[in-house]
Amino acid sequence: MDFSSTIWVSFVQPGALWLLVILIPLWLLAWKLPKRLARVRFWSSLGLRTAALVALILALAGMQLKRPVSDVATIFLLDRSESITPEQQARAEQFVRDALLAKHPDDAAGVVLFGQNALVERPAELASALAPFGGVPLGARTNIGQAIEMGISLFPEDMNKRIVLLSDGGQNEGDAETASQLARARGVAISTVDLGASSVGEALVAGVTAPTTARAGQRIPLQVVVESTAAQLAHLRILDGDQVVAEQDAQLAAGTTVIRVEVAAGAVGTQRLRAELTAPQDTQPKNNAAEALVQLAGPPKVLIVEGSLDEGKPIQAALAASGIATDRADPSHFPADLASLSSYAGLVLVNVPASALPAGSQQQIASYVRDLGRGLVVVGGDQAYGIGGYAGTPLADALPVETDVRSQIEHPKVAIVYILDKSRSMQNCHCKGPNRETDTDRSYFKTGRMKLDIGKDAVLQSVAVLSPNDSVGIVTFDGEAKVRMEPQSGVTAEKVLQILSPIQPDGIDTNIGSGLQQAQDILRASDAKIKHAVLMTDGWGEGIDPVQVATSMRAEGITLSVVADGQGSSPALQQLADAGGGRYLPATDPEDIPRLFVGETNQTIGNYMVETPFVPKLGAQSPILSGITSMPQLYGYDATTPKQTATVALYGLNDEPLLAHWQYGLGRAVAWTSDAKGQWAKDWLGWAGFPAFAAQMVGWTLPATLGGAVTPDVRVESGALQIGATVAGDPATVIATLSGPDGSSQQVALAQSSPGRYEATQPLPQQGTYMITISAEQGGRALAPATAGVAVPYSAEYGLAQHNPALLSALATTTGGAALEAPAQAFAPRQGAARAMEISRWLVLLALCVLPLDVMLRRLLVSRPRFR
Repeated sequence: MDFSSTIWVSFVQPGALWLLVILIPLWLLAWKLPKRLARVRFWSSLGLRTAALVALILALAGMQLKRPVSDVATIFLLDRSESITPEQQARAEQFVRDALLAKHPDDAAGVVLFGQNALVERPAELASALAPFGGVPLGARTNIGQAIEMGISLFPEDMNKRIVLLSDGGQNEGDAETASQLARARGVAISTVDLGASSVGEALVAGVTAPTTARAGQRIPLQVVVESTAAQLAHLRILDGDQVVAEQDAQLAAGTTVIRVEVAAGAVGTQRLRAELTAPQDTQPKNNAAEALVQLAGPPKVLIVEGSLDEGKPIQAALAASGIATDRADPSHFPADLASLSSYAGLVLVNVPASALPAGSQQQIASYVRDLGRGLVVVGGDQAYGIGGYAGTPLADALPVETDVRSQIEHPKVAIVYILDKSRSMQNCHCKGPNRETDTDRSYFKTGRMKLDIGKDAVLQSVAVLSPNDSVGIVTFDGEAKVRMEPQSGVTAEKVLQILSPIQPDGIDTNIGSGLQQAQDILRASDAKIKHAVLMTDGWGEGIDPVQVATSMRAEGITLSVVADGQGSSPALQQLADAGGGRYLPATDPEDIPRLFVGETNQTIGNYMVETPFVPKLGAQSPILSGITSMPQLYGYDATTPKQTATVALYGLNDEPLLAHWQYGLGRAVAWTSDAKGQWAKDWLGWAGFPAFAAQMVGWTLPATLGGAVTPDVRVESGALQIGATVAGDPATVIATLSGPDGSSQQVALAQSSPGRYEATQPLPQQGTYMITISAEQGGRALAPATAGVAVPYSAEYGLAQHNPALLSALATTTGGAALEAPAQAFAPRQGAARAMEISRWLVLLALCVLPLDVMLRRLLVSRPRFR
């Protein structure tokens, strides 16, 4: 390549140049001290020493010689989101191939494929050939900003930098404008190739508008907004759940068509109405449906979830006596999403272990109380609170008591041995069992961690809840078993971590029975009163019969519980747990395993329960105890401690909370740490005051009847989430809390658009059902909040308005790029980069050569006659 003749100097550590001030005292000393050399030799010696010192300081400062280069490194960003058709993808790929053939041999090229995420397909290389693409980014969104940031990270420092973005510009996630500012700061030009809009026929349901609330028996008017690329006849169906409640043919115009339909309101609760479109000119089925959620008003209803069959009956009967309507269900029938749960004004969990609740439901419960302002009552028992594995869960966050404390009551010594499967099936891929050679457990790919590593974390967290007197041991197995640690007390997490860290899932075979035998041998030698083993495996193996060993262990007083690791676990593990006299704990989500281990450890040590007869002691004044002057005795409760802002109305032994309540966000929560069955509260169930007590306990948590001061209006429109509210009276401060299907929440301030009307527009969130609670404040007085639901049926990626040439033009203008017409322009010469040549080693070598000359000049005396 041609180089400019301009060369300049730079320094890696310019601060080291301050050392040059050392030359000043050096010269002063040389000037002031007596001169013993001849004048010429003196100045020559001083010059040589100065040169050596300057060379060393410049080397220490990292002196470089720089010269400009014209080599270009181009990173191609190829849009592979689902708004890009196969034809557009092929055209973009051919553009890159043609550009590589036209580049100079010293130019470099890299490729990044992107959609919702960005993948490096090829780093910056000099080669001109382009291998077939192997990466497949997520296509449900378009995140141009992440692709730009990924491209910036691939550039060599000593080449001119250019990004070529091949896309339709349909950004619906991330911030490409901010990323372009970063590119400009790094000297990276972004040039663009507009792939244009899709030319295929398409029809979609852009949104469904319905009233936020209605009453049972009314007719609900719906407006279905349909977009189409061509005029055509389509068919529209409206479904309420699985039932078709309306359907009709509709003539679509090219553009937007609004279809009006009326349907009958259903029962009290949340009605989910779904509009489905069928059209002849349509290629993307994912955007052919949209939903609306309507809250059907009626008397408040409470959902009772019971841990065991009929445990919720006494609470249900007590509430019925007070006129409170209820539904009763087991944990497996917990509402599927927050919208379904919001049909109830209150939720009562009766002795429900955390592990029994479906995945994600705890986040929904926390959001249900905190963001929707609903009520929560948790009734204790032998499967709740600390013994139920609540510690560290979102459910525990909503409660007014801490559950991760240990009772001060003495408990017998416990020895627990953790048995971990370290065969290859404890990696991310299941490799055992019939027809499992290629079966991938997708749940583990979500975490990016090996199953054995999650098991190690589970052991560490379990050890933390043991007392110093309890003993813990560790056994691992694959084809054979190995005792990693004999049962010993006072074990620290640091010691366990040191033992577990080197263990890797490298065994070919799996012999569960050998692991159980080793655990049996070391527990047999323990003097602990309670001996228990916890096994983590997927259950696929052979060798010694594990059921036979578990039966033998149980005969010796050693119990065994089994944590089934992954959705592909062997069904025989249930039988193994039954034979061992312990519990079977299936983990469909790998991140549940640590919680299951901790819960099982708590179950074993049994010191989260206080089982002693006592009469409750009054605490702070509480409306829950209004009119109650005397109470029967109880026979036990779950040990907890109150949180800082909680109100404790009743105390058990050791001043531990028996009845506590607090405000949690917009809602209220109550903790009753005794049970509601014949174990601890048998005298209470027959007590005449129990119905009033139960009704006041649950009733205190229920939201007050709303006065209608805030009327919400939420809809999906034009590829965005439109949030509106009408507030009666004076201007107000209005905040909307957006609660997602994963339990997350986000607050959005609504701006006043007209008298009494407040609005905000948000980017369309991920697909799912969202609940939006709108709260308002007037003159320092909080108004009763209102809640509305909205369903986001599909990503904005599947809308028709994805082509955005204005964004592509803005990115090029910001960074000094251009819209490319020909592939060869991707490697057009650029200026600004420089290549550095390190000369520090040469400076050190110069100093080493100069110093001997200085010594010779000062010490070696040679007279002129002798020289002759």
